[in-house]
Amino acid sequence: MPAQTMIEIQQLKKAFGDNVILENISEKVNKGQVICVIGPSGAGKSTFLRCLNLLEKPTSGKILFEGTDLTKLGAADVQKMRAKMGMVFQSFNLFPNMTVIDNVKLAPMKVKNISEEEAQAEAKKLLEQVGMGDKANAYPMSLSGGQQQRVAIARSLAMKPEVMLFDEPTSALDPEMVGEVLKVMQQLANDGMTMVVVTHEMGFAKSVADQIWFMADGYIQETGTPEEFFAHQQTKRAQEFMKKILEA
Repeated sequence: MPAQTMIEIQQLKKAFGDNVILENISEKVNKGQVICVIGPSGAGKSTFLRCLNLLEKPTSGKILFEGTDLTKLGAADVQKMRAKMGMVFQSFNLFPNMTVIDNVKLAPMKVKNISEEEAQAEAKKLLEQVGMGDKANAYPMSLSGGQQQRVAIARSLAMKPEVMLFDEPTSALDPEMVGEVLKVMQQLANDGMTMVVVTHEMGFAKSVADQIWFMADGYIQETGTPEEFFAHQQTKRAQEFMKKILEA
């Protein structure tokens, strides 16, 4: 059975004035795939991820989601499509004045008009799934960074997305909290969630990704399975990057 393409990127370019951030990117993400985007800081990885759901509008090129070109849609239709793509940021962006469970159930009630009762039940289930069931009535400020990020993941999952986008979800965390977030992401991958993950966590990329996309200088310079990429980088830029990682 042929793979079902969820996201197709065609000749993506993003520039801010004369400053070209992304140039000529064409790739596909298939259903159930976990793609890890790695590369040096300033490579354009976060901008690339934000282009996938039009948080950043591409300068040119196409982003096809399930066959629909998002760059051609009006704002209301983009919002509908965006609801199918969960996004988890470096900063947790939780509402500090709302409890954990209220943070998780808000979007389904507002965007999908789900009843409070149904949203509450689903939020409880998702908090259990990310190991935060006992913190449902806590406020974000009382949680560690790792706990807040797990709540942020539950909040994204509450919209029942078809794809999850992660923008360096562990980069703002203390080292001992990184593992608890990666464990939740690993479980999502095991459950078949389609994921595009910008990450510096090489161990996670090696063990969870189906494909590594190495990005530097504004474009994807190399792609391959983790086995291929970590054993033998094809490009000089990737070799330099991995040498620095191994020396760190």
